[in-house]
Amino acid sequence: MKRFFDLLAIVFLLLLATSVFFLFSFHPDRYKSDFLHWFNKQSDWQLNYNNTQWSLNKPLSLEVFDLEIAKSGQAAMLTKQAKLNLALMPLLQGKIQIDSLLLEQPQLALTQQLFSQTSEFGTPTETTKISWLNAVQINQLLLKDGDLLWQNQQQSYQLERFELAIEDWQIDLNEPAPSQWQFTLHSSAQRLITPWQDIMLPQLSLAYGQQQLVIEHIGADLLQGSIYASAELSNKQLTIRELALNNLRLEHFAPATSAEENEATAPSASEQNWLKNLPELAWLDSIQIDNLLLNQLSLATQLQGHNVVLNKLTAELEDIASPWPYQADKLRGEYAFIADELGIDHIQFSELTASGQISDGLFAVDALRSQLFKGQLGLSLSYQWQQQALTLHQLMLSNNEIPIQPSWLPAADNDITSEAEASASETKAAAPLQQLHIEQLELQQVKLLSYADQLPFSATGLNVELRQLQVIQDGQWQSIDQLWQPQSQVFIEAPELAYRGMLLSHVSFDLGADQEIGYFNLYGELPLGQFELQGQALLDQEHKPWQAELSGLLLDISPLARLTNNRQFSLVGDLELAGKLRGKLSNFGANIDGSIDFHSQLIQLPGADLEVTLDQIIESPRQYYEEPNPLIASGWPIFWQDPQSLPKGITQFTNLALRAEFEQGKLSLAPQQLPGIRYQLTLAGEIDLAKQRYNQLKLVVADQPCWRLVHTVDGAWSKPEVSFDHYLSPRRYSVSQQDFVKAPNRPQCRYPLTKESMQ
Repeated sequence: MKRFFDLLAIVFLLLLATSVFFLFSFHPDRYKSDFLHWFNKQSDWQLNYNNTQWSLNKPLSLEVFDLEIAKSGQAAMLTKQAKLNLALMPLLQGKIQIDSLLLEQPQLALTQQLFSQTSEFGTPTETTKISWLNAVQINQLLLKDGDLLWQNQQQSYQLERFELAIEDWQIDLNEPAPSQWQFTLHSSAQRLITPWQDIMLPQLSLAYGQQQLVIEHIGADLLQGSIYASAELSNKQLTIRELALNNLRLEHFAPATSAEENEATAPSASEQNWLKNLPELAWLDSIQIDNLLLNQLSLATQLQGHNVVLNKLTAELEDIASPWPYQADKLRGEYAFIADELGIDHIQFSELTASGQISDGLFAVDALRSQLFKGQLGLSLSYQWQQQALTLHQLMLSNNEIPIQPSWLPAADNDITSEAEASASETKAAAPLQQLHIEQLELQQVKLLSYADQLPFSATGLNVELRQLQVIQDGQWQSIDQLWQPQSQVFIEAPELAYRGMLLSHVSFDLGADQEIGYFNLYGELPLGQFELQGQALLDQEHKPWQAELSGLLLDISPLARLTNNRQFSLVGDLELAGKLRGKLSNFGANIDGSIDFHSQLIQLPGADLEVTLDQIIESPRQYYEEPNPLIASGWPIFWQDPQSLPKGITQFTNLALRAEFEQGKLSLAPQQLPGIRYQLTLAGEIDLAKQRYNQLKLVVADQPCWRLVHTVDGAWSKPEVSFDHYLSPRRYSVSQQDFVKAPNRPQCRYPLTKESMQ
């Protein structure tokens, strides 16, 4: 701004000098060439004009036509006509009084270098003080029908067809700093062209005096809408009395880039904090907005790869205040808004309303209401910026139909191969927040339908109620013993629940507490069967010990075949299970003890004949083992993954009775028979629930008294080592490697099958 006024001062001094020079001359243009030669030699500014006219009538008047002023690489001005009216009598009182200074059709081109220019010693050039001159007063400075080009490094701004009027401009030369000036300013233009957007009909009206700036009006037509503002600046505090944005339409979609391009073009920390580092506002201490109004605003953009659409937002924010530079934890204000639609990818909010406040780092939503997935949403929450702590005071969904999209779920990790990696995968993952507390969450008559392959799930008529749950603490997801407190409540109910096509009905889960004694109950039904798990926990004791009973009776196990996700596979039979379990909620997986018994009169696997398959492998190893048949190549899962690749028939087990023992989180299977076929099938081994791995889980095929084939599973659940041993082959076939490896020492077939031989 100071350099701009310096430029005006040069114009004024030029006109003043010219008027005095020509005051007693016969014609003002008589000495034109001599004057221009002298001026251009004395200054780094270059001056030229066509002709002049002057008058000695009150007030003194001077007109200059086709005036040109330029400074190489920094500024240039061309104006069709410049007219100065100067009062002479105030000069006798040590005061310059310009009644008016008019510039017709000025063409201005300015660069940032002009305003950052310093003397060769690196300090601003000092203004020479004239002893008899005390003040300068410009009653009116008027620029009409002009154009301005501003060049800032690689960016340019252009103001077309602008008018500028500065009135009552008073400068006390005893205190000539711009902060001591007084003036009023009015400006308007046809268009402002910026690197980002064309702004139509910009307008500005302000007054400055006694170190106080009052912006009476800022307005423009922008993004198919308009903007209006009024503000006041005093004592390093900017107070925006009113700021209104009306009918704005904003669309911004960045071009797709690769990960390498994103990394190369990622903004630096200083660029990301540009709002805090604006040098133009370094003199500010605080900002206050009395009233901010957004009226019918629409937005379409992408944020972190998500498509965001906002239609017809009307919002009002009041009493917003913040120190400067901006600090989120010290921001305060109140807000309320309504919007016709808010879309984030596949999530669509309609008829959205909300209100709340911001105070000293706390962002609160008092009441949010919306239609969501054909149902209703109600929400109230509070978030503390500095602590990154979110509290859901109330979240209610009713009559919604929610489609679960694949992008909502984390990608499956199939690369864990070693025990160390499996153990590392159990480490609690860092949470997105430091604190997350749910006071009340309710789902009423909600329908869920998953479109993700990793979660083939649906639920109808789902009712959920959660109360007083601390889900995240200190940046970590909470375990079951931390989550379950005496005040906590969980209730889930679904009339119909389906997973991979297996339909469960009347499913319910209830968890709560009566004083310090916790209880839980899980119940569900199949078409011809039911299951139930119920138990208690002592929440006031160390490690929170618990005990539970499991019972189930399935007269028809055919629905279980749907879990394989293979329509070619089917099951026939029955299953009864009963068990008693106990443990500690702390380190839950490593503290489970008890047992579960499985009984079945008949289990059939239609489609494949296990006896014929084993006959081929055992009796013709060269053909069916050395050249692996589907069972050896894929393992036992071939029976439910591709049963048609095996000899056709029926595999049948009868009078099954299996018992699984739990001890310190390890499920142990003592050698147990699977009766029903000619071969003796023995199942034994261990499953570590805490470490999520198999420990030598074996299925041994024997033809009394000798073993014939051993199927072994060992290693992490996600990628175990699966292998086969044949009693006639010195090599072990690794299903995981799809190749033969050296076999361990095993008893010869003449030895009887014992527990020791299975180790």
